[in-house]
Amino acid sequence: MRRRIATLTIASLLSLSGVISADVVDGKVARNDIDLFYKIVGPTSGDYVLVLSGGPGEDIHSMQGIADELGKKYRCIMWEQRGTGRSRLPIYDPSTINLNAYMEDIEALRKQLHADKFIVIGNSWGMILGLAYAGTHPDAVRAVVTVGSGPITFEYLGVFSDNQIVRLGPCELEVRDFWKDPSRADSDRASFERLRAATMAYFYDRNKALQMQMELDPKDYNFRVPPAFLQAEGKYDFRPKLKTITAPVLLLQGRQDLAGEANILETHSLIKNSTVAFVDKCGHMPWLEQPEQTWKIVDDFLAHLPLISDIGR
Repeated sequence: MRRRIATLTIASLLSLSGVISADVVDGKVARNDIDLFYKIVGPTSGDYVLVLSGGPGEDIHSMQGIADELGKKYRCIMWEQRGTGRSRLPIYDPSTINLNAYMEDIEALRKQLHADKFIVIGNSWGMILGLAYAGTHPDAVRAVVTVGSGPITFEYLGVFSDNQIVRLGPCELEVRDFWKDPSRADSDRASFERLRAATMAYFYDRNKALQMQMELDPKDYNFRVPPAFLQAEGKYDFRPKLKTITAPVLLLQGRQDLAGEANILETHSLIKNSTVAFVDKCGHMPWLEQPEQTWKIVDDFLAHLPLISDIGR
């Protein structure tokens, strides 16, 4: 059974879980002559959960397991961020790929859906984007859940990269170096092969890493996005935005996440209403490696959120 991309439809899962009414909505948001696409899965009423994939530049399919689980109770928005899936751009440079554009895309989506507040869940880059949005639009977010950490500063990105390299074996490093050779490095194929070689660093369980390697698809990544983002944001530091977050935040991370613990602990120290939870024997994608522990923690957090009508009292 594929762990990354579900073989069952959301509708079937919802039927089995006892949800009486379910639907799939396919829509798009127009932003400056760019169409940004999304699907909503789950019940036809209730809280919206905005699902943010990693990267930047990774397709929302990587988060299908999130929608499979949370779609039993919530309206999950599978958001195809700019540059991913069907939300392709005419050019990829700092004018189209930058943090502010990503955040204002989400705000345009929220307004189009007439949603008062989003619950936001994100992995890796999706964590960074979700927290930045919550800090910039605090009145638009009911809660944030992060599952697998993204580097909140350029310095932590260096730690992330160093941890990735040190966790790779000789064979993976050989493949990685082969595709870094200048004669072949500047291509989507080379970027994808380097990513596939690095998969082992993202998991505690080697067998699950091998499963992920087998399922990776180059069509799920847009390798033009990350360099454009770094060109736009430079030596970024998102810590000031974390201090303005007012919504409850769950920071869930595997003990063996290659992002390291200093990054998530500093994030926790900067967000007033945040909780940290670690999952043992787990890497960068806890819902894949330790689903039982992950969903127990997430479900408990979401079940105890204050009602919207009670916020501010």
